[in-house]
Amino acid sequence: MGGTDVKIAILTENTVNARGLLAEHGLSVLVEAKGRRLLFDAGQSGVYRHNAGRMGISLEELDGIVLSHGHYDHTGGLEEYAGEKPPVVYMRRTALEKKLCTGRDKTAFREIGIPWRERKMPFAFHFTKEKEEIFPDIYVLGEIPAVVPQEKQPGLFYVQRGERILPDPMADEQLLVIRTDEGLAVFAGCAHVGILNCLERVKGAFPGERFRFLLAGMHLRGCGNRRIEDTVQGLRGYGFAHIIPLHCTGTEAIARMREAFGKTCLAGDAGRSYDFGQD
Repeated sequence: MGGTDVKIAILTENTVNARGLLAEHGLSVLVEAKGRRLLFDAGQSGVYRHNAGRMGISLEELDGIVLSHGHYDHTGGLEEYAGEKPPVVYMRRTALEKKLCTGRDKTAFREIGIPWRERKMPFAFHFTKEKEEIFPDIYVLGEIPAVVPQEKQPGLFYVQRGERILPDPMADEQLLVIRTDEGLAVFAGCAHVGILNCLERVKGAFPGERFRFLLAGMHLRGCGNRRIEDTVQGLRGYGFAHIIPLHCTGTEAIARMREAFGKTCLAGDAGRSYDFGQD
């Protein structure tokens, strides 16, 4: 195994708290661990590049880009990538499907999938398996089953296959998991299937291993107090040293997590950097 150091820099997020940086509805995080530099998601535009420049971070010589799922706010920024040697993009094949969203009245659909999915891009794409070690001790993990009863699946997301519009099972969603001497570092883009379902998937894939920290969009914005409280209570059982809730988690859920976990719950604004080498 070997090594504890994990560094992250939040390049794109819904909020920002630093002069000269930008915010957008999206997520992009630079992750450095095990001698590798990975971009986890790319936001919806070039905001991640702008913010990286302002933060003094180079996006050259990335070892890979991991896309958590096929929605525009996590993938659109790849069109703005400007490195000389584009890295390999790790994604689930189903992320390329035509994805739709509807309002709560379900009367109209709008497309929310990958903006460039039908265009040629200057990347090598690697379509990942349900569990794959893309670098030593660095994994992507998909095929997340719904096993937690209190996490009802959102009914707003659809996929178009031919002429048919069907509920989207979010089979393209995948987690980034890094094994360290201090436990597992887990990254989730949106956790549409529920963050507790995601963590149960990790627990099953890495039996007996403890958890270290979690960075995640948890898709709790607009959820009721009961769902938020169930999530908070569920998170307690994993023993995280740090939790970074961000993006689609929503302000109410983030506030509740900060109240529940205190200093364990860290801010996730664009521009924040953390070094977890010495927890």
